[in-house]
This record gives sequence, C-alpha cells and structure tokens, in this order.
Amino acid sequence: MGDSMLLKMRNITKEFPGVRALVDVDYSLKTGEVHALVGENGAGKSTLIKILSGVHRPDRGQIILNDEVVSFSKPSDAIQAGISVIYQEFNLVEYLSVAENIYIGNEGRNWWNLGKRSLIRRGQTLLDSLGFDIDASKRVRELNVSQKQMVEIAKALATNARIIVMDEPTATLTEHETKTLFKHIDNLKERDVSVIFISHRLEEVFEIADSVTVLRDGVRISSGRISEYTHGKLIGDVVGRAIEDMFPKANVPGEEIAFEVEDLSIPGVVERVSLSVRKNEIFGIAGLVGSGKGEIGQGIYGGMKAFCRRATLFGKEYRLPTRPEYALEKGVLLVPEDRKNMGLVLMLNVMQNVILPNTELVAKFARFNWREAKRISRGMVDRLGVKTPSLKQKVMHLSGGNQQKVVLAKGLLKEPRLVIFVEPTRGIDVGAKVEVYKIMSELAERGIGIIMISSELPEIVSISDRVLVMHRGKQTALLEGSDIAQERIMEAAMGG
Repeated sequence: MGDSMLLKMRNITKEFPGVRALVDVDYSLKTGEVHALVGENGAGKSTLIKILSGVHRPDRGQIILNDEVVSFSKPSDAIQAGISVIYQEFNLVEYLSVAENIYIGNEGRNWWNLGKRSLIRRGQTLLDSLGFDIDASKRVRELNVSQKQMVEIAKALATNARIIVMDEPTATLTEHETKTLFKHIDNLKERDVSVIFISHRLEEVFEIADSVTVLRDGVRISSGRISEYTHGKLIGDVVGRAIEDMFPKANVPGEEIAFEVEDLSIPGVVERVSLSVRKNEIFGIAGLVGSGKGEIGQGIYGGMKAFCRRATLFGKEYRLPTRPEYALEKGVLLVPEDRKNMGLVLMLNVMQNVILPNTELVAKFARFNWREAKRISRGMVDRLGVKTPSLKQKVMHLSGGNQQKVVLAKGLLKEPRLVIFVEPTRGIDVGAKVEVYKIMSELAERGIGIIMISSELPEIVSISDRVLVMHRGKQTALLEGSDIAQERIMEAAMGG
C-alpha cells in the first residue's frame, strides 16, 4: 500500500427534500488501500458514493483526485477519471459473452479491435492476467455469482480504474467465494488499485480493510486505521450504543415443550435430526453453507418433503406438512432468508403485503373492509416499528430491516405458536438487527417457540438459549450454557 493520497473528499454536503443526507463529510483514500465505509442504512454511504461516481452533485464541498479538484456532472466523467462502482445488483448483460461485457461501452477507443475473436482474445488475456479462472467466450448467464463479480472487476480494470467501489460485495457469496474475492482484492492492492469497501459485516471489515470511516445520520463519526478499532468500538460508532446493548434478551426458557421432532430426515440433505424447542426459548441452529441447517426449517414448514418418526406441537401430534398452508393452519410460521422473492410482493405497498395473506380478517361475505385493513396494518406497523412514510409506500423502497419487519407483520397476524427465522438479519444494518433481536426475544417471552437458523455466529452465541450444530446433514453437537461459544460451534460445524 502506497502512502500517497489518491482521493480526498472535503466537506461534502448534500440535502434532498426533507432529508440532510450528508453534512460536511470528509473521506480520503490512499493509493493501493482498502478503505471500508460503514454505517447503517440511511447513514449516507450511498449518497457519498453517488457523489463520487457522478450520479449526484454535492451542494457543497470538493473532490480532489491526484491533487486536482475535479467535478463530475455525469457517471461517464467519473469512469474516465478512473472511478468504477460495482453495485450489489450487477450491471451485466446476461446473454452476451464475458468479453463483450468487459468491453461494452468501452469500444470507441479500439474500434479496429471489435471482431468477436479478437475481443475474446483481449478479454481472456485480461482475465488471465488477473488470475480469474473464467472463459471469456462464455455467456454471462452461465456464470455463478462470484464469477459475475470477477467480470465486474475485469470490466472496471478495462476502463483503467484506479478506484473500485464495492457495494456489499459479499452479500450473496458463500464463505469460499468470499475468500476468493478477498484474494483478488489483495491482488488489486498490489497493482496500486484502491478499493472502497462497503459492508454490514463488520468481521469482514476487520479481515480485509486497511482503514475505516464510519458514517451515522449523514455525519462522519470516526475514521482511522483498522488497527485502532476493536469490534466494540466499531459497533459503538456505527449504532451509537454500546455492544452490550446489541443483543437485547428478555426471554427465560420454561420447562414445557413447544415443539419436538424425532429423526427428521430429508433424503440426500438431512439425516435423522432430533430437536425439542421449549416454550419461551430461542433455539439456534448453526452450521456452514451446505450443512442442511436451512433445510431443517423448510422440512418443518412444508417447503421440502421431509419424514420423521414423530413430531409434536404443544403436546399434540404434528404431521410434517407437504405444503406450507398446513403448517400455517397449525400455527407454524417460517420467516424466509430470501425475503424479496419468498416473503414479499415488492411492487405492492406495505398495507397490501400485510393484508394479502390475511384477507379472512377483513373480508366478510365477499365485501372487503378497507378501513379495517388499514387499522390492522397500522397496528402491526406501529407494533413492530416499521419505518415507512405511509402504508401506501411500495415495499421495494423500504430498507432491508423494514422489509424484514413487513414479512414479520403479515406472519404474526396468523398468531403463530412456533416461528422459524432463517438468516433473520442477513443484509440488514446493525441498528435494524438490534430491533429484530428485540422482536424475537419478545415473541419468546410471550410463550412462542422460536427456532433461529443462522450463519452469523455472534448472533447465534448471544441470542440462543441452546444451539444445535449441523455438519453435512448430520447433527454434531447440542450446546447450552457456557458451552455456547464461537470456537465450539465452529469445531462442531467442521465435523469435529
């Protein structure tokens, strides 16, 4: 990493109608450095990046690149200046080849080199020089997520990018793919390319970043070398509260069994897993990707065909369902990991999403009672603290944490007796995580059985009363009390 300062953003201020997105924010980036930008949703990270990449113009402040004051009026200005942004939703044309995607929009400078074969040759040379194991002639739609990310990196470097912004780059990657990405980021540093790394996963920030800047409510809270931060300090700066307040927990498990299953099996995926969840308990299930932990939830809920010797729900027989409707009728609710595709209708508004699966509450004799629908929706929105300008706001425009609360709102109207949370805080910011933990703890306190399936070890350790650990479809440990520790869980998750 060089010591020369490549980029300085000084006193950046930006207001939108009714919102002060950024107030006098400073941000600087050295040559060949990974500088993390962290903060909750709405902290101002996206606005800062949009100003750097020419999408927005700042109301005040300046951008200094290579000791020169620059001003971008459109994204192509920023690209020409060597700044490239890789967004969470990739900007690739699925039916074109990898090489065509790399040079798309970049053809003008080499118009003589546009023949398909020479394009593929150039693309392959670039990919090989980066150490990316990808065939340049392949269509993008045939690639997996991490390979698409590599194509985005190659595309950025084809425009001679000196600064690459990565927005939540690991959100959809497996653990192995994340390690590969980090290896490539290290290679970029060696080429004197600087990376602005935006992530909610603070443990990754400690792993990959050289420096970090924390934004909260549009203001820069702190900035420095990552070595100057502890986990506690970084979380405290992000959320404005101490780490001990991160995992609010009020429930105390009782003796009564809420849900029990013996020898649950899903052919080829899960093998003879037995578990019992007590009333008022948060029962954690942990394991690495591919361990079968998520499938256990689907088997109990009827999303996958499962078999068992016997299962009971509050003392009564519970036949493993073949479809989720039966589970819901019996009082079993699953909050899915992929809330956008499986939990919500993004084009509909908050009220429509809440009421859609609960129409029996508001429709009598073929008449729909809009006033009642509004009252019920408003009650759930207030109870769960959903931040939305109105019930008519489309769900697609809410933050991840608020979308998760809408999924919960419509489910809790069913008055469930057992709730299965799958990756409940994936892709939501630290402040919203705290609120989700609070909701889980309150539900457990009210006597609802809670199963939490999660890859996030800090939340498994801090929120669970007992933890079942999975490895390749089999249970390898059941931990409680002081045995619930990250090291013990990892050991069991790796088959130890």
